[in-house]
Amino acid sequence: MLPRSSRLLVSFFILGLLFFTCGQTYAQSPRNEFSVAYGTVTSSQIVDILTNVLLITITIGKAAKVDNEYPGALVLTYKHSGKSRLGFGFTMAVDRARGNLAMNGVPVGTYTENYYTGALEADFRYINRKNFCLYSGVGVGLTLRKGKYTYSETEQSLTLLPAFQVTAIGFRVGDRIAFFGELGGGYKGVLHGGIRFTL
Repeated sequence: MLPRSSRLLVSFFILGLLFFTCGQTYAQSPRNEFSVAYGTVTSSQIVDILTNVLLITITIGKAAKVDNEYPGALVLTYKHSGKSRLGFGFTMAVDRARGNLAMNGVPVGTYTENYYTGALEADFRYINRKNFCLYSGVGVGLTLRKGKYTYSETEQSLTLLPAFQVTAIGFRVGDRIAFFGELGGGYKGVLHGGIRFTL
């Protein structure tokens, strides 16, 4: 009978071999994936809520953004994955915030801010089967914020901001046409999901 240390070594070797074999078995052919999705609680919304960005300076003084509405983000993504567990691509996202402007509690006007994001992304696929995928990912890029503030006059502003996304966990169910969902944080939102098409 083998000593305990040898048995452990053999067990780890067998487990590693099984893992490698399963990984090869379920490795996919190269895929080009296009997705259309919707995200809620985006980073632009969180920044608005948690920082003093809710106070803005316009010509007539400091105004508070009140009665805010955040419709959510429309997200378009392209990803390419080879025979490995890594996927790479890029994303375009459009987000929006709108509401009223107030000074000392008195309404003075309205505002609209549009956020246009372009980012490069990468993900790692823990499970990469034909009809099911489980993954995590990151993204980095730039966001252009275009603001319009209307009161007795109309002011406009353009601001370039860094953009980040961390996907803690995501899943895909289906093959050529699939549904997917993600939980994370950033320009796509805390909750993000939609339809993915594969060519």
